[in-house]
Amino acid sequence: MQPLNYRHLYYFWVAAKEGGIARAAERLDMAIQTVSTQVRELERSLGYALLKPAGRGIELTDAGSA
Repeated sequence: MQPLNYRHLYYFWVAAKEGGIARAAERLDMAIQTVSTQVRELERSLGYALLKPAGRGIELTDAGSA
């Protein structure tokens, strides 16, 4: 397991708080693809899906809540 990247964790936190990758990207002044990739990298490094689609946004999975 590789060390935790705190930037990935921060992007995940913003996405969860904003309820969507697009809103997180807007808040972070970044491209949607960049935020999405960073969150996927965090999920890959942890071995768990942290976010799931919910309507037009996202919500936390059980692992994401933990």
